[in-house]
Amino acid sequence: MFRGVIPILHTPFREDGELDLESLAREVDFACAAGVEAMAFPGFASEWWKLSEEEIDRAAAVIRERSRGRARVIFNVTAQATVRAAAQARRFTEMGADGLMCLPPFIVPAGQAALRAHLRAVMGASSLPHILQYSASLTGIRMSSAEIQDLHREFPHFVCVKIDYIPPGPMVTQLVNDLGTAEFTYLIGYSGLQLADALRRGAHGLMGGVGHLAEDLHVFRALRRDPSGGLEWFHRLLPVLNFEMQTVDTTVAVHKQLLFEQGVFASPHVRQPGWMLDAAGIEYLRELMAVARTVREAP
Repeated sequence: MFRGVIPILHTPFREDGELDLESLAREVDFACAAGVEAMAFPGFASEWWKLSEEEIDRAAAVIRERSRGRARVIFNVTAQATVRAAAQARRFTEMGADGLMCLPPFIVPAGQAALRAHLRAVMGASSLPHILQYSASLTGIRMSSAEIQDLHREFPHFVCVKIDYIPPGPMVTQLVNDLGTAEFTYLIGYSGLQLADALRRGAHGLMGGVGHLAEDLHVFRALRRDPSGGLEWFHRLLPVLNFEMQTVDTTVAVHKQLLFEQGVFASPHVRQPGWMLDAAGIEYLRELMAVARTVREAP
């Protein structure tokens, strides 16, 4: 089930910084209308570290209800304490999630034994299909192929690795060679900045944002059909990806601005502390997107 373009939903806020669940419902509609088969929440692009557990649950309930019958939902276990993470996995399962992802604890670095205990607690809390968010370049947490395989042997429902690694290509090659593709699929993040290379190496999908979702879908399909011919379309989107992927803050701000301009979000507000595009940045983004939108002409 973990293949193709699976967007990470962004968290809309009102100008006063409070959750905007109406805009969130429109975002789910927007993603479903684009044709995605699955979506995920919360991730770094969702500003998960600025959300309380109660806010995450409220947002998750809206996402599950609005997407029901139209797209599958993957909820991401981001709680950094093992006991809270296992509880979060159980709650997401009870909400009707179709799959779970787990972001390993990293705010206070844990040793390998504590890391394994955390992942075992989460994967043991639910039999839903699981993704490991291997965000080594964001978190500093690293695991060997052997450790990943050991987890899969104990928890056969752990079947996918999301690779947030700079650069992702060599890691895709390593995991494909070490673990194969019969029991695992591999997704990349970082807005698909290295999507063309990763797909050639055996990656199965992309977890990006929602602001240029239609363009992501067109580029992904073009690259899958023809890895060389699809580069023409990928290169039209690439300047936007380079602009947004300067930092996590720029990624969030760019996608929120794009969703605001498309009438999905009532406001591009970023919950503070956070960074937002200024007038010059917005104008530059519009120029980049004017080129990126031509990828919709891809055959």
